[in-house]
Order: sequence, then C-alpha cells, then structure tokens
Amino acid sequence: MTMNNRLAVIIAGMASLPESARRAALYRKAVRLAFGTTKKTAGLRGEVNIVFLERAAMLRMNRHYLGHDYDTDVISFAHEIPREVAGADRPIGDIFVSAWMARRQAKTLGHSIAVEAATLAVHGALHLIGHDDHGAAAKARMFKVQDRIVASLRG
Repeated sequence: MTMNNRLAVIIAGMASLPESARRAALYRKAVRLAFGTTKKTAGLRGEVNIVFLERAAMLRMNRHYLGHDYDTDVISFAHEIPREVAGADRPIGDIFVSAWMARRQAKTLGHSIAVEAATLAVHGALHLIGHDDHGAAAKARMFKVQDRIVASLRG
C-alpha cells in the first residue's frame, strides 16, 4: 500500500467533531492510503474534499441527492473530470461524513471518534476510486481493504 502525496485533501466542518477528533492529518493520510490501493490511481493528481456535517445537514443531503429518508454515515460524489485535465487542483470528488453518526458508531464499536471518522473517510475514498458495497461479495472485498487501511492508521 503506497500513499499518494500528490493528492490534496481539503477538510471542512471539523468544528462538528469533538476537539479530540479534530485530526486533519489523520483524515488526509486515510484518504491518501485509500487512493494508494490501486494502480489506476497511481500518479493521480488532484483534490478530494472531506466535509464533516451534523445530522440535519447529512439527512438533507441523503434526501436531496440519493432520495433516501434516513441517516447515513458517509456519502461520496466522484467528479466526472477527464484524466487528461492535469494539475494539483483537478477535482476528484467529495466525501461527506456525518459527525453525528461517527460519534454514535464509535460508541457502539468501542473505539474513538477519530478512528470512526477516519474509517468513514477511507470508506468514502474507496467509493471514489470505484469500490462498491452493494452485494455480499463486493462488500466483503471493500471492507477487507478498508479494515487493512484503518489497521495501518492505528499502527
């Protein structure tokens, strides 16, 4: 697993996380590691945004863009920009993370909010590079990669 340092990871909404989980460097590293798991992103330059949202804002996003009327933990949107568009400012995608769900899931799973937020950032990044979690086999493959990345962040 290699890390893509040509990838700019911009983070917004950190104030919605408790102070102990405001770890921008961790979330940047998580996304870069996810992008380093496949050859198709090797040498890719560009920008990924991570936006932490409170519950109400995340619910609105889920309803508006996906037509779902329930809480979700992460939503990713890949930008359809041709690979030929070079430069560090090439938009790749956006990852929206529910700070509310991160707090809730961290408590349920017995780890820190920072670990859960990093897990959700990885999950969103994996969606941006083409992973799918629809269907048991695809979900198992995606979570295997996700778990490996999160374990490396903890180590």
